[in-house]
Amino acid sequence: MKCSSCNKFIKESSVIDSVEYFVCPDCGNCVDLDLKPQKLSLHILHRKGCDNTHESYSSGFIVDESPLLDILSNNQGEHADYLGCFARGWDKLNEHSKRQLLLLEAPKMVSGRRLIYVCPECADVGCGAYGCIIRKEDNVYIWESFAYENGYEEPQVLVGVGPFRFEISEYEQVIDRAYKL
Repeated sequence: MKCSSCNKFIKESSVIDSVEYFVCPDCGNCVDLDLKPQKLSLHILHRKGCDNTHESYSSGFIVDESPLLDILSNNQGEHADYLGCFARGWDKLNEHSKRQLLLLEAPKMVSGRRLIYVCPECADVGCGAYGCIIRKEDNVYIWESFAYENGYEEPQVLVGVGPFRFEISEYEQVIDRAYKL
């Protein structure tokens, strides 16, 4: 865990009830992490087309009650014009995303992240994308270490976003619904 104040790595923690606490030995800042699973759901991202952009419909993830793309773009201070990793008419992207998000194949990114929001025109990471490290542990999938990356510069890690824990059966149902978009 990284300290949200000084960015130092905190190795030790204590768990009380369902909250894990990390205290930074350098600055004394306390970072708490809720270990209860969050609710994952979907909404449709609609991008209107015009002369130099194409119209698209893609999956947007909602964590608890908040659109994940809003959380990511607000943290980064960037625009929110991205395509969800599952999009109508993008069969290869959808198949790849399903295999990535269900951990059925190794991540393609050198950083180990799996992309969840990509360029709305070409889905190429070179245009910039949001991704996270996904792992499966006990009865949850965990999304953590969110970053904006483009494949040729160091990823810009988004401090203070996640980790998010999702109950396995709910998570797999949401991914299946997104795939069928």
